[in-house]
Amino acid sequence: MTTAYLFPGQGSQHVGMGRALYEREPAARAVFDQADRLLGFPLSTLCFEGPADELTDTVNQQPALFVTGVAA
Repeated sequence: MTTAYLFPGQGSQHVGMGRALYEREPAARAVFDQADRLLGFPLSTLCFEGPADELTDTVNQQPALFVTGVAA
């Protein structure tokens, strides 16, 4: 058996991404909470609430997409 992990690319981000996972799944919440601690800023808040212009900045977009993908 082979396993593949697929992650979305730049441009697929949107304000609110990951919020439902965070609210519903303890494992997803743990991923976002750990990312917030490791990055030293509230990435989860940026994903869930924006602002969109900060979320689309590559420096934020890449970790946001990665963390949301891992949480999923």
